[in-house]
Amino acid sequence: MNKNLELVLRTLVYNTVVPGGHWSSSAKNYQDFLTARGIHLPIKLFHEYKYPNNVTPQKFEEQVRTLFFFYTFDVGRITNPRGYAESMIAGMERMAQEDKNMVPITEEEKLNLIDKMCGPVKNLSDADKNQLADYIQQQRSTVVARVADLLSQTIELNPELLDINWDNKNLQDFFEILDGVSYGYAPMDIKYYIDNKHDLARIRKEQRKEEFINLIGDGPHVFIQPDRIKIILDEIKKQKKLQHNIERN
Repeated sequence: MNKNLELVLRTLVYNTVVPGGHWSSSAKNYQDFLTARGIHLPIKLFHEYKYPNNVTPQKFEEQVRTLFFFYTFDVGRITNPRGYAESMIAGMERMAQEDKNMVPITEEEKLNLIDKMCGPVKNLSDADKNQLADYIQQQRSTVVARVADLLSQTIELNPELLDINWDNKNLQDFFEILDGVSYGYAPMDIKYYIDNKHDLARIRKEQRKEEFINLIGDGPHVFIQPDRIKIILDEIKKQKKLQHNIERN
């Protein structure tokens, strides 16, 4: 590919893989979120994994998300970006009609979405678009092998991950496990999510999401298993009670 196409690809990958440039899902960030609200936990949420080639957790997440980008990217975003954007808008409008609690997409949001989809490739010729689409499809053909290799290296460095039940796992499971590792959630947390992800409502119920929100204004990350949620909630209640007693006296 020429340099112009490489730049377009980097833009597409970056906007998809690192939206806003933030590493937003990490256990460390969540632990810091609680600490900023005066909640000092008796347990450590952040699990210190070893990452292949000694990369940072952020770089590891970028590798995982980039592989997922190639695996899921619809080349229609390149060959027909306006049509792709319009199909997204139509889907959002259908969802808003079916779910009365969902706020319909505004005309301004529609225009912004069309601009976001069309912008990166608007100056490419049809030949360049086809070349870029072909490159992404070639990358997609190697994703399964690359994910398996990355996972194998990660498990070798972190044998505690063998506690996860690996029977009958598929590529989507592999991506989510690698996500959990990049976020720094403990193997027990990842195992809980993978075992129960088919029933998100059950996860949220077992995590006592509503009680969590009422106490600190935000729900727990889906990776955190209920036993650890209980420890967090008990600590939040204890500290809030202590603060209340101090203020009363």
